[in-house]
Amino acid sequence: MSREQQLAEALVGLADSFADDVDPVVLADRLARNCIDLTGADAVGIMVVSARGALRTMAVTEEQAAFLEFLQLQADEGPCLDSFRHGRRIDVPDLEGSTGRWPRVAPLAAQFGYRSVHALPLRVHRQTVGAVNLLLRRPGGLPALDVELAQALADVMAVALVSWRPEPLRPADISSRVQAALAAKATVDMSVGMLAEAGGLTLAEAREALRGYAEHRHGRPVDTARALVQRTLRPDAVLDATDRAEIRRRAVAMDVADASDASDVADASDASDASDLAEAAGATEATAVANAPDVTAARDGAHGSPAEADEPPAPD
Repeated sequence: MSREQQLAEALVGLADSFADDVDPVVLADRLARNCIDLTGADAVGIMVVSARGALRTMAVTEEQAAFLEFLQLQADEGPCLDSFRHGRRIDVPDLEGSTGRWPRVAPLAAQFGYRSVHALPLRVHRQTVGAVNLLLRRPGGLPALDVELAQALADVMAVALVSWRPEPLRPADISSRVQAALAAKATVDMSVGMLAEAGGLTLAEAREALRGYAEHRHGRPVDTARALVQRTLRPDAVLDATDRAEIRRRAVAMDVADASDASDVADASDASDASDLAEAAGATEATAVANAPDVTAARDGAHGSPAEADEPPAPD
């Protein structure tokens, strides 16, 4: 299996918090195993914050790593705790040289054979809910791309963790969420029409204006759309805060991308049609060749074979 396939399966497995066989422990174990398989870390430890604000171990892949996580909690120091408290990644390429920063944890980690560590925050909606330790038995740490990959997996798992519910999801719940999504789309479309009419914009430009207004305020486009439809937000307020040149540039870029996608689809369709025509022509030709002897035999049976036609009549 290629690394791309492994990554795809990992993302699906971490995001599926509604499956019958999934619970928070399963999600944490999957994250730990995926980090080892995809990044090459030697051990992984995962901590999650409790209701009282204290970290609790959720998953570990080695007994030594489990003890190290426990020691960080007892000593109130270590990369994992710092990552959680500051909400950012902590890279430690040389644990032996970090005894001044973590005088109790760093020497013990080196004693267990760990030479470097990466601590990643578990984040949901700009809120840190835990941390992940990637432990390595070699100095230098992981390549930057592998660390970023592990962070992406951790972010997906964190969202799935807070989305998990002990009650199984009912078919009616799924239907209601789908209908809510359709209603949100209808609200956005209505607000885009309002902006287009009020500002003399194309629909593409109005859509970019809506997105830009929401992004600038760190909000969701659907919330801005709802405010416009409910008349609690005036279209002029959105348009006045909009850079017309920028939304035109973005709208043109989106149109180019859409046109390129449509062209790719059309090319693929044309190629498929050409292939179908070629196959049909080939099949017709093969059928004609296969049936040619039968046609010749039928003609010869009706009119006699050429040899028989050229043969002179026998004398009396």
